[in-house]
Amino acid sequence: MRRAVGLLLVALVVACAARTRAEIRPPSDTGPTMVEPPGNPALLAEDRIRSLARNPAEWLDYIERSRAQRSTDSLVMASELQSIGKTGMVKAPYAHAFEITGKMTPAWLASDSARGIADNLLTFQAPNGGWSKHIDYSKGPREKGQSWFSESDKWQWIATIDNSSTTEQMQFLLMIDSVRPDPRYRAAWKRGFEYLLAAQYPNGCWPQVWPLDGGYHDAVTFNDDATTNVLATLQQAADGKPAWLGDSERNSARTAVERGIECVLDAQFIVNGKPTVWGQQHDPLTLQPTSARSYELTSLTAQESANLMRFLIKQKNPSPRLQASIRAAGEWLKSHALYGYTYDFETGRHVSPGAGPIWARMYEIGTDKPIFSDRNGVKLYDWDQLRDRRLGYAWYTYAPVLALRQYENWARKHPNTSNTE
Repeated sequence: MRRAVGLLLVALVVACAARTRAEIRPPSDTGPTMVEPPGNPALLAEDRIRSLARNPAEWLDYIERSRAQRSTDSLVMASELQSIGKTGMVKAPYAHAFEITGKMTPAWLASDSARGIADNLLTFQAPNGGWSKHIDYSKGPREKGQSWFSESDKWQWIATIDNSSTTEQMQFLLMIDSVRPDPRYRAAWKRGFEYLLAAQYPNGCWPQVWPLDGGYHDAVTFNDDATTNVLATLQQAADGKPAWLGDSERNSARTAVERGIECVLDAQFIVNGKPTVWGQQHDPLTLQPTSARSYELTSLTAQESANLMRFLIKQKNPSPRLQASIRAAGEWLKSHALYGYTYDFETGRHVSPGAGPIWARMYEIGTDKPIFSDRNGVKLYDWDQLRDRRLGYAWYTYAPVLALRQYENWARKHPNTSNTE
């Protein structure tokens, strides 16, 4: 049914585009605006899909659906711009992050302040059903011609799972709906739910941005727990939260989670035949670790791997393959702990004898040495050598502390009976 609806949407979009192209010029309608980073190929170029994908037809269909949705999104903006006599978007109001905080108590959620945030948040939901990042919802509703993104007036980041985007807005809508039920909140949550399903790759993983934006954004993205957040959101839906979700939607969520976990296991990096952990980004077709921003080099990551393992640990009746994956990740994290340092996001690394454990964010594949980089992309092995990216990035992490505590409890309940691991 969803495929039929998708094909109908494509037909409608093509007809609409042909009818309006002479009158309206959609912003950046011809393709991604971001330049490919040096050495980072077009990950989903057709020749790569045909030569590397197990099921090229499914991937090419996915690409077409992404293009059709991008066209729909841009035509909505083009129509708005025409209606107000403008030719370009303006940026949305900026905020460092939108996140669920401790102040969002039931009492606060019942307040007019919370209602105002929710109402504004609804207006910033993109036509595709997702949300962008770094939006200040306290500044009022989105106006015609205003981008869904705050850091640029270009056509980028229109909807994403980066920085907890989309999943965090969906969680907020569930919270406020539980205190002040509103059919608009439920409708918006469902649109976000459909966005997550639509964005899932044929292999079960997720890109950072959908509709696709090109460059490293097309990589399978574990960075900043993007995929983990999506899996957790869909797992909630599969388990009956929200309670008003229909059986077919729960089944869709369950299937998406199962496919997502399979892709996560397929992406777990293998060394000498043994699974280890994951990178921040993986090639969507080969599932090998790859790079992202210039200072996010191809590597294995302790932070995202720890949080991904925490999600896997929660799975009921884990298969032998899943159990082996969890054990491999847990043992890798235990063996890569560092001591003698503390780390603060704002002030950096500090030598502190006896401190620890702590982990580097990134480890070099092949040597397991911690690695770092400034914006020039040059690999460094000493945090003290950093200059322009020295602060403001989580080069070290404590995330494995909680993950390993949970792992030890899990391991006692799931003893290793295999002689082949």
